[in-house]
Amino acid sequence: MKRRELLKAGLAWSLVGAPSLLHADPNLQRVYAQPNPEFPPVLPRDHGVHPAFRTEWWYFTGWFESPELDSPFGVQITFFRSAPNVDVRNPSAFSPKQLLFAHAAIALPKAGKLQHEQIIRRAGSGGAEFKTNGSEVLNIQMPGWRLQTAQGDEWLCVIQTPQLAMNLRMEQTQAPWMQGRGGYSQKGPLPEQSSYYITLPHMKSSGTIRVNGKTSPVTGSFWMDHEWSSTVLAPNAQGWDWVGLHGNNGEALMGFQIRDRDQTRDNTKPPVWTHAALRQADGSVRNFKQVKFEVLRTWKSTRTGIEYPVAQRLLLDDQNFDLEPLFDDQELDARASTGTLYWEGAVRVKSEGASPWGQGYLEMTGYDRPMQL
Repeated sequence: MKRRELLKAGLAWSLVGAPSLLHADPNLQRVYAQPNPEFPPVLPRDHGVHPAFRTEWWYFTGWFESPELDSPFGVQITFFRSAPNVDVRNPSAFSPKQLLFAHAAIALPKAGKLQHEQIIRRAGSGGAEFKTNGSEVLNIQMPGWRLQTAQGDEWLCVIQTPQLAMNLRMEQTQAPWMQGRGGYSQKGPLPEQSSYYITLPHMKSSGTIRVNGKTSPVTGSFWMDHEWSSTVLAPNAQGWDWVGLHGNNGEALMGFQIRDRDQTRDNTKPPVWTHAALRQADGSVRNFKQVKFEVLRTWKSTRTGIEYPVAQRLLLDDQNFDLEPLFDDQELDARASTGTLYWEGAVRVKSEGASPWGQGYLEMTGYDRPMQL
C-alpha cells in the first residue's frame, strides 16, 4: 500500500475506529468541564476557545444587501469545535483530540435554495488549528477558512472555496448580551444540561461575497452567538427550534424550545425546556414566562423527505411574533461534516401578525432523528 493510502487509512481509523475501541475500557472515558453559574464568562477572554468542554460554536446569522445581488439575502457562518470522547493520553498524531468544522451558506431568494459549503478537519493537522493567545483572543484556521477577533470590538471571517467565498469584517455596535444567568444558560432540568452563552446582536458588517463566480460588495447586520458546553441535551430531547431576531428599533429577541421526542406523536406533550428574552436598545432585558412555538405552515424537502414548520408564531406572554421565511427551502445538508440535516433560514418578523417588527434567523434541528451533539 502506498504511503498516501496508509495515511488515509490511519486517519479514517482515528476518526471512526478509535472511539469504538474506547468503550471497551470505561477507565479511558474523557472527563469534560461543565458550565458553572458561580463562574460566569469574562470578556474579551471568553470570546476564545474552551478545549476542556465537549462542544463549542461561533455562530453568525444575518441579513445583507448588495447592489449586485438579489437583495435582501441571508448569510450564515458557523465555526464548530468538538472534543470527541477519546483517550487523550494516546500519543498518536492521528488521535482526534479536537475536531474543527465550519458551515457557510447564502440564502438568495432567486436561487430558491441555500448555496453552501462545509469543512471538517482534525485540529493540529493539514493547516487546521485554533489559538487563544497573543493579541488575538480567537484565531481558528482551516484550509480556506479563517475566523478571528481583530483589534477592539472587531471580528474577521475569510472563506475561500471553489463555489463560495466571503471576506467580511464585523463590528460590535451594542454591549455583549450574557444569556440566562450572566452567561449561564439552562437547556434542561438538570444543572449539567446547560451552556455558557454569549450573544453579540446588531453587529455591523461589510466586505465581499463571491457566489456564482461573481464577487460583489455587501453590507449587513449579523447576530453572533458563542456557546460552549459538554452535555446540553436531556436524554429525551429530540431537537430544538431557536430564533435570533433583530428589531427595527435596536431590539434583540432570543428564544428556543428543546422539543421532547414524544412531541412528534403528541402535540400536547410539553417541551423539555423553553426560554426567551427580549433586550431593548437601551440594554434592559425582559425574560418571558410563557414560551410557545406555534406552527403556521410546513414545508417538505424533496431531497430528504423531512418536513419542517418553516412559518411559526412565537407566543411570549402578552406578545406574539410571526416568523415567515425569506423562502421555504433553506435546508442545510451537513452530513459531510457534523453529520446533521437541519433548517437554518432567514425570516421576516411581524409583531401581532401585522406590524413589521424586524428580521433574523430561525434554526430547527431534530426533524429527521434525535439530535446528537
